[in-house]
Amino acid sequence: MSGKIKSLSDRQLFWQTLFETKQLAAQLASLATNHVDGVTYDDLPQYGKVHVVAQSGSNLGDNFQSDTFIVTARLLRGQSEEPIHVLSTFIKVLPSNFLLRKSAYESRVHHREVNMYHHLFALLREMHADQPIPLDVPDCYYTHLEEVVKGETDGSGTCILLEDLKSENYRMADKIRGADYRHCHAALTSLAHYHALTLSAVRKWKDPSTGQLSNMPPVAKFVLEEKSMYDAGIIKILQGFSVSIVNFAKEMGTPDVVEWLANIQQRMPEIVLIDNLESSGPLACILHGDFWNNNMLFKYAEQPRHEQKEDGTNNGSGASANVPVSLRMLDFQLSRIGHPISDVLYFMYTSTMPELRERHMLVLLRYYFDILTTDLRLLGISLDNYTWQDFLQDYKQRSLMWMLTGVMILSMTQNKKVVTSLQDLDAEEQLKEPKPVNAETEVEPVKGESGMSLEMEEMYKNMMATYVLSDSPALSDRILKLILEVKALNHP
Repeated sequence: MSGKIKSLSDRQLFWQTLFETKQLAAQLASLATNHVDGVTYDDLPQYGKVHVVAQSGSNLGDNFQSDTFIVTARLLRGQSEEPIHVLSTFIKVLPSNFLLRKSAYESRVHHREVNMYHHLFALLREMHADQPIPLDVPDCYYTHLEEVVKGETDGSGTCILLEDLKSENYRMADKIRGADYRHCHAALTSLAHYHALTLSAVRKWKDPSTGQLSNMPPVAKFVLEEKSMYDAGIIKILQGFSVSIVNFAKEMGTPDVVEWLANIQQRMPEIVLIDNLESSGPLACILHGDFWNNNMLFKYAEQPRHEQKEDGTNNGSGASANVPVSLRMLDFQLSRIGHPISDVLYFMYTSTMPELRERHMLVLLRYYFDILTTDLRLLGISLDNYTWQDFLQDYKQRSLMWMLTGVMILSMTQNKKVVTSLQDLDAEEQLKEPKPVNAETEVEPVKGESGMSLEMEEMYKNMMATYVLSDSPALSDRILKLILEVKALNHP
């Protein structure tokens, strides 16, 4: 067996060898279910005996674009089978649920994320190697993309292997309780650093004479050329979803809100500001795109209970003793060029409680803006007279779109009936007779505005038509307060 596995490149080579030799990506669900004690491979001569255990990494409702697993590999010594090395990785594969799998594949979200880890993050580190601004993302060990070819491959070989942050004591915050003040600080700090680094890259790639990203390296052009649902289909998505929001307001007995939302429905093309280079002005950067509680992991330091208030600020009692000291961002499947307030509002509207925003929204926005502008000064970047007041104006202007999106995300992630509906649809699909495959007559499905097939768009449209936002008084209260908050912001 070769020498010790110490470096990142050593880990990358090990996981690549294991997954390519054993074709493990397609076997993970079976290993986690049918071989809970693991399997041992003794035909990897450079590593000796390797004992592999796979465990499910999340549940449906925590992650919609991927099934996840944590795989632990023990490299065993001789007859004693004493572990020499213990390695672990967090893995993302296509969802097993039919609807989500088809949606994820047609939207090419894993293709985008692979490009982010392999190309964009490497570029950012290379461009800013002399800067102290951190890029808070996990290491990537191995990726593979398997295209779907009917009758041959089904995409099960697609996988993204990342650093196992849970083994380093990182964990998710509570998506039901929402992020407290300290979690917001940590999240907005990492987000501001990321935005500053990508804004710097966008500025360097931009041709001052044309305003276009003519100098963008070929490996980064996927950000422009591969459209996400936010680039193409977001107006149609929100237009369809707004029907459910209006129905929700009617059920809550708020006629003034119903009237206001009905007016928004008529103005959808006006209020939905599609993120791109032109609409983002001097703050154009590369967004995370899906920045909410479940797409970040926190590491904690213990703090005496008496030093915190209930919202996570200090001096008080009754709060958790865990204080976040580090964060890693995950799931860059919807990254695109855009205005940073899009990520900020997406986070604040989906991942914090109304009471926290009522008390701290402007303070947290100012905190984020100060971190961003401090980073940009370190990078030698001018904002061309863009001020805090301009940022507040952009916050107000974009709040309507991100309120609608926030309600949609809250409902999808916290309404248990959504998971039940997805499971029922999957069960129905499993009962259908498989369609015969004829390569000669097979026709490529027609794509809709979202990048998905027209069949998938119609399926989602039908789901939205009968969609009920909330399944509990607590979720209803949270959704209504978000709507009222943004209504008051725009019509004080």
